[in-house]
Amino acid sequence: MTAISRSKVRIAILASGINPSAVASTDWITGEIKEYSQSGGEKDVESDPHFGGFVDKEKPVTQVELSFEITPSLEDADRWEAMSRSEDVANAGVYTLAGDVSDRTVFIEAGDATDGFSSVAFNNANVTTLDMSHSADDNRTNTLNLKLSPTNSSGVSNYMSKAAAMTTLPAWSALDNN
Repeated sequence: MTAISRSKVRIAILASGINPSAVASTDWITGEIKEYSQSGGEKDVESDPHFGGFVDKEKPVTQVELSFEITPSLEDADRWEAMSRSEDVANAGVYTLAGDVSDRTVFIEAGDATDGFSSVAFNNANVTTLDMSHSADDNRTNTLNLKLSPTNSSGVSNYMSKAAAMTTLPAWSALDNN
Protein backbone atom coordinates (compact mmCIF):
# COMPACT_ATOMS: atom_id res chain seq x y z
CA MET A 1 0.00 0.00 0.00
CA THR A 2 1.22 3.46 -0.78
CA ALA A 3 0.71 6.55 1.33
CA ILE A 4 -2.98 7.31 1.36
CA SER A 5 -5.38 9.55 3.25
CA ARG A 6 -6.36 8.04 6.60
CA SER A 7 -10.00 8.69 5.74
CA LYS A 8 -9.65 6.15 2.92
CA VAL A 9 -8.44 3.21 5.03
CA ARG A 10 -10.89 0.72 6.52
CA ILE A 11 -10.09 -2.10 8.93
CA ALA A 12 -12.30 -4.96 10.10
CA ILE A 13 -11.38 -7.71 12.57
CA LEU A 14 -13.88 -10.57 12.52
CA ALA A 15 -14.22 -14.26 13.35
CA SER A 16 -11.83 -16.59 11.56
CA GLY A 17 -12.86 -17.86 8.15
CA ILE A 18 -15.06 -14.91 7.17
CA ASN A 19 -14.76 -14.35 3.43
CA PRO A 20 -13.95 -10.89 2.05
CA SER A 21 -17.29 -10.66 0.23
CA ALA A 22 -19.11 -11.20 3.55
CA VAL A 23 -17.70 -8.10 5.29
CA ALA A 24 -20.70 -5.86 5.99
CA SER A 25 -20.54 -2.07 6.02
CA THR A 26 -21.14 -2.18 9.79
CA ASP A 27 -18.10 -4.45 10.37
CA TRP A 28 -15.53 -1.75 9.59
CA ILE A 29 -13.95 -0.21 12.70
CA THR A 30 -14.21 3.58 12.60
CA GLY A 31 -12.19 6.10 14.59
CA GLU A 32 -10.52 3.71 17.04
CA ILE A 33 -7.41 2.38 15.30
CA LYS A 34 -4.56 4.87 15.35
CA GLU A 35 -1.82 2.74 13.79
CA TYR A 36 -1.23 -0.75 12.50
CA SER A 37 1.89 -2.63 11.52
CA GLN A 38 2.75 -5.96 9.94
CA SER A 39 5.98 -7.90 10.28
CA GLY A 40 7.16 -11.37 9.38
CA GLY A 41 6.32 -13.53 6.41
CA GLU A 42 9.93 -13.69 5.21
CA LYS A 43 11.36 -16.75 3.53
CA ASP A 44 14.97 -17.27 4.50
CA VAL A 45 17.45 -19.25 2.42
CA GLU A 46 20.64 -20.31 4.15
CA SER A 47 23.67 -21.15 2.01
CA ASP A 48 25.68 -24.02 3.46
CA PRO A 49 29.26 -24.31 2.14
CA HIS A 50 30.19 -27.68 0.66
CA PHE A 51 33.26 -28.85 -1.22
CA GLY A 52 32.71 -27.70 -4.77
CA GLY A 53 30.05 -25.07 -4.00
CA PHE A 54 27.11 -24.21 -1.79
CA VAL A 55 23.88 -25.99 -0.94
CA ASP A 56 20.92 -23.71 -0.30
CA LYS A 57 18.62 -24.72 2.54
CA GLU A 58 15.18 -23.15 2.35
CA LYS A 59 13.67 -22.41 5.73
CA PRO A 60 9.91 -22.15 6.27
CA VAL A 61 8.23 -18.77 5.90
CA THR A 62 8.16 -16.99 9.27
CA GLN A 63 4.98 -16.22 11.17
CA VAL A 64 3.25 -12.93 10.44
CA GLU A 65 2.58 -10.55 13.32
CA LEU A 66 0.00 -7.77 13.22
CA SER A 67 -0.09 -4.97 15.76
CA PHE A 68 -2.78 -2.32 16.23
CA GLU A 69 -2.62 0.81 18.39
CA ILE A 70 -6.16 1.59 19.48
CA THR A 71 -8.01 4.41 21.23
CA PRO A 72 -11.25 2.68 22.31
CA SER A 73 -14.54 4.57 22.10
CA LEU A 74 -17.16 4.54 24.81
CA GLU A 75 -19.84 3.40 22.35
CA ASP A 76 -18.01 0.08 21.88
CA ALA A 77 -16.25 -0.09 25.24
CA ASP A 78 -16.06 -3.89 25.31
CA ARG A 79 -15.19 -4.46 21.61
CA TRP A 80 -11.50 -5.10 22.25
CA GLU A 81 -12.08 -7.21 25.36
CA ALA A 82 -14.59 -9.34 23.43
CA MET A 83 -12.08 -9.74 20.62
CA SER A 84 -9.10 -10.74 22.76
CA ARG A 85 -10.50 -12.40 25.89
CA SER A 86 -12.88 -15.27 26.60
CA GLU A 87 -16.47 -14.60 27.60
CA ASP A 88 -17.40 -16.22 30.92
CA VAL A 89 -19.91 -19.01 30.33
CA ALA A 90 -22.12 -18.15 33.30
CA ASN A 91 -21.87 -14.36 33.02
CA ALA A 92 -22.61 -12.91 29.59
CA GLY A 93 -20.57 -9.78 28.84
CA VAL A 94 -17.88 -10.63 31.41
CA TYR A 95 -14.49 -11.33 29.81
CA THR A 96 -11.72 -13.33 31.43
CA LEU A 97 -8.31 -14.80 30.71
CA ALA A 98 -9.48 -18.30 31.63
CA GLY A 99 -10.66 -19.73 28.31
CA ASP A 100 -9.45 -20.04 24.75
CA VAL A 101 -9.85 -17.11 22.38
CA SER A 102 -11.12 -17.74 18.85
CA ASP A 103 -8.88 -16.93 15.91
CA ARG A 104 -9.64 -13.82 13.85
CA THR A 105 -9.70 -12.67 10.24
CA VAL A 106 -8.34 -9.17 9.58
CA PHE A 107 -9.27 -7.07 6.55
CA ILE A 108 -7.51 -3.84 5.56
CA GLU A 109 -8.79 -1.89 2.57
CA ALA A 110 -7.28 1.38 1.36
CA GLY A 111 -8.51 3.68 -1.36
CA ASP A 112 -11.79 4.38 -3.09
CA ALA A 113 -13.46 4.03 -6.49
CA THR A 114 -11.78 7.23 -7.72
CA ASP A 115 -8.19 6.52 -6.66
CA GLY A 116 -8.25 2.72 -6.82
CA PHE A 117 -8.10 0.15 -4.06
CA SER A 118 -5.52 -1.95 -2.27
CA SER A 119 -6.83 -4.77 -0.08
CA VAL A 120 -5.10 -7.14 2.32
CA ALA A 121 -6.68 -10.01 4.25
CA PHE A 122 -5.24 -12.26 6.98
CA ASN A 123 -7.00 -15.46 8.15
CA ASN A 124 -6.61 -17.61 11.27
CA ALA A 125 -4.85 -14.89 13.27
CA ASN A 126 -4.33 -15.79 16.91
CA VAL A 127 -4.73 -12.96 19.43
CA THR A 128 -1.55 -12.96 21.53
CA THR A 129 -1.87 -9.81 23.66
CA LEU A 130 -4.10 -6.88 24.47
CA ASP A 131 -2.09 -4.28 26.39
CA MET A 132 -3.89 -1.35 28.01
CA SER A 133 -2.54 2.02 29.08
CA HIS A 134 -4.33 5.07 30.49
CA SER A 135 -2.65 8.21 31.74
CA ALA A 136 -4.49 11.02 33.54
CA ASP A 137 -3.96 13.53 30.75
CA ASP A 138 -4.75 11.33 27.74
CA ASN A 139 -7.20 8.79 26.38
CA ARG A 140 -6.91 5.12 27.18
CA THR A 141 -4.93 3.24 24.53
CA ASN A 142 -4.77 -0.45 23.74
CA THR A 143 -2.27 -2.41 21.72
CA LEU A 144 -3.67 -5.54 20.12
CA ASN A 145 -1.19 -8.11 18.75
CA LEU A 146 -2.07 -11.06 16.56
CA LYS A 147 0.09 -13.80 15.03
CA LEU A 148 -0.66 -16.10 12.17
CA SER A 149 1.00 -18.88 10.27
CA PRO A 150 1.62 -18.21 6.57
CA THR A 151 -0.59 -21.22 5.71
CA ASN A 152 -3.39 -23.19 7.33
CA SER A 153 -3.17 -26.91 8.17
CA SER A 154 -4.04 -27.77 4.53
CA GLY A 155 -1.19 -25.65 3.15
CA VAL A 156 -3.46 -22.89 1.83
CA SER A 157 -2.36 -19.29 2.39
CA ASN A 158 -3.66 -17.32 5.39
CA TYR A 159 -2.74 -14.11 3.55
CA MET A 160 -4.02 -12.55 0.35
CA SER A 161 -3.80 -9.12 -1.23
CA LYS A 162 -5.07 -7.51 -4.39
CA ALA A 163 -5.04 -4.05 -5.95
CA ALA A 164 -8.84 -4.01 -5.92
CA ALA A 165 -11.80 -3.56 -3.57
CA MET A 166 -12.09 -6.07 -0.70
CA THR A 167 -15.28 -7.53 -2.14
CA THR A 168 -13.36 -8.77 -5.21
CA LEU A 169 -11.00 -10.99 -3.22
CA PRO A 170 -11.86 -14.72 -3.46
CA ALA A 171 -13.20 -16.87 -0.65
CA TRP A 172 -10.52 -18.49 1.54
CA SER A 173 -11.64 -21.92 0.33
CA ALA A 174 -11.08 -20.86 -3.31
CA LEU A 175 -7.34 -20.20 -2.83
CA ASP A 176 -5.09 -22.77 -4.48
CA ASN A 177 -1.45 -22.24 -3.50
CA ASN A 178 -0.38 -25.86 -3.82
